[in-house]
Amino acid sequence: MRFASRFVPAAAAVLILAGCAGGTSAVHQSLSGAAERTLPRKVLLLPIEVRVHEVSAGGVVEKVDAWTETASGHAGKYIQELSASSAAFQLLDSPHLTDAQRAQLEQHVALYELVAGSAYLARQSQIAVWQERAKAFDYTLGPGLKPLADETGLDAAMIVIGSDYISTAGRRAAMVMGVVLGALAGVAVAPQGGVSFISVGVVDMRSGNLLWFGTERSQATDFRNEPDLRKLLEALFRTYPGLAPAQPAPGGG
Repeated sequence: MRFASRFVPAAAAVLILAGCAGGTSAVHQSLSGAAERTLPRKVLLLPIEVRVHEVSAGGVVEKVDAWTETASGHAGKYIQELSASSAAFQLLDSPHLTDAQRAQLEQHVALYELVAGSAYLARQSQIAVWQERAKAFDYTLGPGLKPLADETGLDAAMIVIGSDYISTAGRRAAMVMGVVLGALAGVAVAPQGGVSFISVGVVDMRSGNLLWFGTERSQATDFRNEPDLRKLLEALFRTYPGLAPAQPAPGGG
């Protein structure tokens, strides 16, 4: 199931910053005390938006649509295979939706990007007030999808977002030259490559509660390559309630 993606992300900068730290995951506080942290088994997969950008030698960042479509397709394939090979969740076929309903779902993907970015930064922060905020994971997207849930009988939705930054040949050469010149001057210079970031969340469509979310990042990953993206998703889904810790990536990777 795929929707056409038309929204312009509003939290790209948040996710770039979030990519500077390690991965994390959490379940909503309403589930944290349960003996079994179970999530709704049947979920609707919302539009996948794994954006891939090119960074020029001058530092200009531009999203590449063809690369983005390829990476989003890789992510969708992995999740479809994972659903088929495990009992943790089952992806539902999309019901017939009006244009307005499709637009509403797309808006919630963009909203998830903001909420997940905030939750991620809070959990990674060294600032006391943010650490205190992260203790109780009670993030929500709001009940905006409740009418759609009531009308279609859908209970939960899965949202997948990500970003990757690919340096041009000129930028890579400039980074190498910077390292060489730094070495000649007696200064240690670390090459600054792009950060790959992926996040998956499960949302209760009636309450809007973020029931579970996980994130992973890497500085040695190219989302245009299916094995690279699969490896990062495999690490992320190890924390999904109901999946075995050593769950392998379907189809290899």
